[in-house]
Amino acid sequence: MDYKQSAIVRELKQRIAGGVYQEQLPTTLELADEFKVNPKTMSKALAQLVEAGLLERRRRSGTRIRTMPRAVPSDRLIEVIFEGFSAIFVHPFWSDIWVGLVQVLTDAGYRTVLTPLEADEETGMLKLERFSSCSSAGKIILGVNEPQFLRRMAASGVPCIVGGDPVDEPNIAQISIDFTQGVKDAVDFLNGRGCRDIAFIGMTQSFTSIRMLNKYYAFLKAVQHYRQVNPLLVEHARPPLGHGAAALRRLLGRIRPDALLVAYDSQLTEIMEVLTEQHLEIPVISCDGLNLPQLPADRHMVVAPRRRCGELLARSLLTAIAAGEPPKSQVLQAVFR
Repeated sequence: MDYKQSAIVRELKQRIAGGVYQEQLPTTLELADEFKVNPKTMSKALAQLVEAGLLERRRRSGTRIRTMPRAVPSDRLIEVIFEGFSAIFVHPFWSDIWVGLVQVLTDAGYRTVLTPLEADEETGMLKLERFSSCSSAGKIILGVNEPQFLRRMAASGVPCIVGGDPVDEPNIAQISIDFTQGVKDAVDFLNGRGCRDIAFIGMTQSFTSIRMLNKYYAFLKAVQHYRQVNPLLVEHARPPLGHGAAALRRLLGRIRPDALLVAYDSQLTEIMEVLTEQHLEIPVISCDGLNLPQLPADRHMVVAPRRRCGELLARSLLTAIAAGEPPKSQVLQAVFR
């Protein structure tokens, strides 16, 4: 089987969590042979897990599993709460944020503990009754917009901060990414190339926070600068893989757009495959700005400052812990390029 790099990372993460490897991993050459890839691809996959803090690589000692010392006191721990445990390591958007915050926290002498939040696969609703937090000096919350949960964390007695999508809770700080200007510039670019029927695929509805729909509302505002929005050109798609392709097929069943704005880079490959199947060659612009190996590096996209977001999450939280006051919020701007 020919594994792609992201699939290798996912499989190695599952093996580590399942105890397949106790301390030492096989050599890079052995793993490359097993996964039927070249050593360079395997080395990049291992490097991604090293960046995520799961592995450590030492010369002449091989690749070892990194374990947290049992005696780390709670006042040196930062709890990172994320919807879905393994996805933070393999999803290129969240893993970049994770790398940024872990680097800052590690340099300051703190350790992270990752606490997963489960969600229903069909509805996306969080299973809050199963959640249990841990003692820590502060909490960083990623990918969660549920007001009830955020209020619970704000009342936990330690500084909390949210990263990624903006949230509505006024009592919890956030380092959010605003896509308004980036999406506007993308629509301006497409309009300048003569595209009139620009379609959108991404989240268009939410039962937790309308601020999760930042990309969608930015799209509506940008298109309305030129013309009325045609509702046939809009299709709802949740972020998980597979939803983008299904949404595009529904959209193409009723209309043929002359350009496409995709909310999530992680869905871009499946969307391009559908366009190829339909023999439809149109400009496609995605958001997030991920450098995925299967996508052209020179493509036009809206780029989110992911690593910067992670760094600011950690710095704002650490400043709050030291000062004994709430963290400060900041909005970062995504840009079109």
